Amino acid sequence: MLFVYFGFILLTAFNKGAMGQTLVPGLSWGILLGAIVIVTAFVLTGLYVRWANNHYDPELRAIQKRAFAADAESPGGHS
Repeated sequence: MLFVYFGFILLTAFNKGAMGQTLVPGLSWGILLGAIVIVTAFVLTGLYVRWANNHYDPELRAIQKRAFAADAESPGGHS
């Protein structure tokens, strides 16, 4: 996402002419690429959430289960 965002900002800063070029009436490269940046953010967020739900969360629950089991077995553990 950083590459996409900073790429857009750098294009805007250093190539204003290209970003202002009209593709069709009412739509320039800048508007189109800005919309693509927003859509990319939503897509990458969705992919991360899917990954976290399928990989990160189950592993975190397993670690918590082991930690709570070890705590319960320790002499000063809370049962």
